[in-house]
Amino acid sequence: MLKVSIVIPSVDNARRLETTLVSLLENRPSDCEIVVPHCGYYDDPYNIADEVRLVEVPAARTEMELLAVAWSMCRAPIVHTLAAGATVEAGWIDSVLPKFERMDVGAVTPAAMFAEHDEPVFGVQADAMGVRAAGTASSMQGPMWQAAFYRYAILEALGGFCTRLEEYADLDVALWIAQAGGVCQVASDCQIEMNDPCDLNQVTSTRIRLAKTLQLRHQNWFAAQGKQSGKLGWLSRSVGSGSLATMMSALTAKADTSAAQHRLPNLDEVRAVIAGQGQTFRFEPRQEDSYAQHHRHAA
Repeated sequence: MLKVSIVIPSVDNARRLETTLVSLLENRPSDCEIVVPHCGYYDDPYNIADEVRLVEVPAARTEMELLAVAWSMCRAPIVHTLAAGATVEAGWIDSVLPKFERMDVGAVTPAAMFAEHDEPVFGVQADAMGVRAAGTASSMQGPMWQAAFYRYAILEALGGFCTRLEEYADLDVALWIAQAGGVCQVASDCQIEMNDPCDLNQVTSTRIRLAKTLQLRHQNWFAAQGKQSGKLGWLSRSVGSGSLATMMSALTAKADTSAAQHRLPNLDEVRAVIAGQGQTFRFEPRQEDSYAQHHRHAA
């Protein structure tokens, strides 16, 4: 019986994707499946379709758009999202699965090891301005999509990842879980090598817009946390960017009202899952999955 679906979205870099696939195929336990949504560029030169489910999403332009399609195709109760280029070691998920025995755990954050970064990063957090920033074991609000574990039933109740929030979609999920009374836990023994520098704390014009949109979308949560974001605060937050355009956007950028209202979840359904009253995960393997090579096309 499958326990974990590992999803690796890949836009256009076969080398990075294959680095992660080699690591997974060498170390994955037998009760996992690997799902690779890609933009149609990957032609499976090593004939791995009997071990990896390849999902073509030609219309997708970003990893988050790929994830938004692929998570619902997973057949296991736990969805493990992983960035192309990341690598793992044997037993990396052993300390994660027991944490999901508590029904109020909606997500688990591993220790992400970034290049040129001495300390592990534990997921993401919304800082005082709502900017998505690197988390610590004590401050994180949820996992970052590049290294995350989610309960499938939670994603289902939330309607999946909101692509209108772009890279902030993972923080969006985390805040909804918190508002529904669920928790995100840390699995410090689960270490994932990201093999990239960490840019989570970098402030850009796009991230300022997304932060303001996140604030509008979760205004009750931000109000409860006592977080404020006046113009002087935004200007101060952007000074370290070194970009005049970014500093100007801190004063002029507005929240995307349409994105803030897009597909708001029914939190009562999320609370039902947390309380153990939601629909039980009952996916049966499709007959085609047992024999055919897995290469799907999704609109």
